[in-house]
Amino acid sequence: MASILPGRRTAISLPSERPKGAGQPCLVIISGAEMGRRIDLAHEEVSIGRSEQCTVCVNSDMVSRRHAVINRILGHYIVVDMKSTNGTFVNDQRIERAELKDGDLLRTGKTVLKYLENNLELEYMQHILSLATVDSLTGLHNKRHFDEVFGKEVARADQTQHPLCLVLLDIDHFKKINDNFGHPAGDAVLKHVASVVKGQIRPNDTLCRVGGEELALVLPQTPHALASQAAELIRVAVDNTACDVAGTIIPATLSLGVAQLGPGEIPEGLYRRADERLYAAKHSGRNRVC
Repeated sequence: MASILPGRRTAISLPSERPKGAGQPCLVIISGAEMGRRIDLAHEEVSIGRSEQCTVCVNSDMVSRRHAVINRILGHYIVVDMKSTNGTFVNDQRIERAELKDGDLLRTGKTVLKYLENNLELEYMQHILSLATVDSLTGLHNKRHFDEVFGKEVARADQTQHPLCLVLLDIDHFKKINDNFGHPAGDAVLKHVASVVKGQIRPNDTLCRVGGEELALVLPQTPHALASQAAELIRVAVDNTACDVAGTIIPATLSLGVAQLGPGEIPEGLYRRADERLYAAKHSGRNRVC
């Protein structure tokens, strides 16, 4: 369109930034390992692939080592397929390059990520995902989350040859606690023990409630000797801090079984050996690490 002022050209401006007030763009994993994880998007490139160097590592033969990347261009987020074998999909359409819009679903292999800009939807999504992966009583991750993370960590340890240990923990004589003090008191003891154990672990460790009074602790990049030391510190911490339930002091102890992943071992094998060590601790007197 011509300018109404002689000698001047009409300037056409392109929006270079998203509207003010919009939320911080991010990706949320809604299906696959690490479900619920949030990946904030800024100026840096976000990569998705099988390689450990990728921002989102998807340990699957269906995913290429460097499968796709997301870049910020003039305030917009562009996903680019890196010539992957099995393709990158946005809203179930295979793409080579596409701009992400609020609510889009990005899929590589069986892992699905949702692109979000709206803070309210993000809060709702995180709440729903937390309900699916968090135990309502203890606040720890639940069995579903454990199964996903444990399988991934076993595959990663097998690929990198880094040590991986599993510790299974069980509250001693928990049925007697319920029988003598009531189930509400038993719940309080379970919450107390979970809190004490959680206070002893590292940020990269994964602690889950996998049964009634049984917890599982996944220790990446940890050899057996260090895992046994960590288990002993946990045992002592629980033994030294009794639970106060409405003025009634209820002591609790833990039995713990420790096992390290063997060469080529599958997750079920490692879990079974840790479980055997746990029962060895129970049968040899409880309140101990085996």
